[in-house]
Amino acid sequence: MSQATTRSAMHLVSKEQDSRPNHHLTNNNGTWWCQITIHQGPFSRRLRFSLKTGNLERARALRDQVFENLAPEARVA
Repeated sequence: MSQATTRSAMHLVSKEQDSRPNHHLTNNNGTWWCQITIHQGPFSRRLRFSLKTGNLERARALRDQVFENLAPEARVA
């Protein structure tokens, strides 16, 4: 007899970015990085990856694109 394994839904929690436009972004020696935490049930996973740009505006656009691709149905909390 096999049991079906259910996985909890993955969700992304973020706050309004108007007051902190560089939220999730860090500059490491001239290159912008994105740091996010993904929550899935009782577990969470921290992701850190390079955006491979030294341009802040481009880094913000890439970060926003990452959020859209991770959870298109997620709302900004």
